[in-house]
Amino acid sequence: MAKHPKAKRIVLILFDFMGYADIEPFGSGEIRTPNIRRLAERGRCHTDFYAPSPICVPSRAALLTGRHPKHLGMERNIYHGEPGLPPSEHSLAHHFKNAGYCTGLFGKWHLGYEPEDGPNAHGFDDFLGFHEWNIDYYSHKSREGDPALYRNTELVEIPGYTTDLFTDQAIDFVEKNADTPFFLFVSYNAGLPPYTPPGREDHPQSFDAWTDGSRADYAAMIEHLDTSVGRLLDSLGEDEETLVALTYDHGGADLACKGPFFHGFGTLWEGGIRVPLILNWLGRIEPGSTDSGPAIMMDLTATMLASAGVEAEKSLDGIDLLGEMPKEPRSLHWRIDFPTLHENWVARKQRAVRRGKWKYLWDGGMEFLIDLEADPGERVSLGYQHPELIAEMRELAAGDW
Repeated sequence: MAKHPKAKRIVLILFDFMGYADIEPFGSGEIRTPNIRRLAERGRCHTDFYAPSPICVPSRAALLTGRHPKHLGMERNIYHGEPGLPPSEHSLAHHFKNAGYCTGLFGKWHLGYEPEDGPNAHGFDDFLGFHEWNIDYYSHKSREGDPALYRNTELVEIPGYTTDLFTDQAIDFVEKNADTPFFLFVSYNAGLPPYTPPGREDHPQSFDAWTDGSRADYAAMIEHLDTSVGRLLDSLGEDEETLVALTYDHGGADLACKGPFFHGFGTLWEGGIRVPLILNWLGRIEPGSTDSGPAIMMDLTATMLASAGVEAEKSLDGIDLLGEMPKEPRSLHWRIDFPTLHENWVARKQRAVRRGKWKYLWDGGMEFLIDLEADPGERVSLGYQHPELIAEMRELAAGDW
C-alpha cells in the first residue's frame, strides 16, 4: 500500500449555533452554501457525527483536547471570574506547536477569560478574536456593552464585520506560513445572535435586542459565511498535504433548521448534538463520499493529530476516523448534570448513549429507546419491545464511562 504524506497544513473550521440542515450538503434547499458544497464534493460527509455536548464550552473543550467533557470536569458553560480550560489539558495547538507547526486561532475562544487560560497560553501563536459566548458583529462589544475583541492578550479596535475579519486574518495566516507547517483554527461566531447580516451596522445593540431577528437575517448571515469559507478554500488550494475539517460545536435553536431531527441547543435529542462533519484531504479521502458510522468530536481531534503523525501526551477519548475502524459498535455517551445553562434557563438533567443504530435517552425522568436508522426524528420509543436492550443501555448511561 502506498504511503501517504503527512498533513503539513491542518485547517479546522467551526460554526456555532447552526442547524444540521442549514448547509447544502446536509439538506439545505433554502440557504445557499455552494462553497461548503464544493468542500463536500471533494471530500467526505459524516452524517452521524456528534458534538460531545449541546452547549459551547464543554464541546469546544473536548474538541481542543480530545477528552470527554466529563473527564475534563467541564460540563457547563463558564462565566467571568470562573477558571477556564487549564493549560495542563494539552490542546491541539499545544501538540502541533511542539511538533514544529505554526498555530493560529481567529474567532471565538470561550474557554476562559484570563490570559492564563486564553488561546496563547494553550499554544496558539496568533489570536484575533474574543473570549465571550459572542460579540456584536460590528461594534465587537459583548452583550453587556464592553469592548471584547482581542489581538492575543490585548484589546484592539479593528473596524469590520466579524466574519470578514476572521476570514481576512485566516487568509493572511495562510499566506505568511506558505512554506511552514501550520494548524489553523477558524472559529466563526455566525450564526449566533445578534442576528446581524452583513451591511446591517444599524442593528440594535441593546442587551434585549440581541435575540431579535428573522430566519431571513439568519440565512443572510450563513450565506455570507459560506462566501468567506470559499475565500479561505481558494487561499488554501488543494494538495496532498492539506487536511480541512468543517463542523459545528453543537446544534442550533429557534431560527435553525435541524432537518429530520428533534429539539435543539441545550438538549441531548438529536437536534442538539447531531452536527455535520466534512473532511477533505486530497489522495486520502474519496471525493463525494459519505460515512454514516456514529462518531464524536474527540474522534476529529484524534484524526487531526494522526494526520500529522503527532502523538497525544494524554490518552484521548476518540479514534482516528481515517484509520482502521473498530469491528464492534462503540458506545458514545452524553450527560447534562448542571442545574442551569444560565441564570434564566433551568436545564433538565439528561443522559444519552448511542451504540450502533440504537440510542438510549433519559430526559428528566422519562426514558426512550430509539432506532435511529428507522426513526431519526426520535418519535417512537421501542423500550417496551426490547426490555433487555433498554436495561443494558440504561446501565451504560449510568455507569463509569
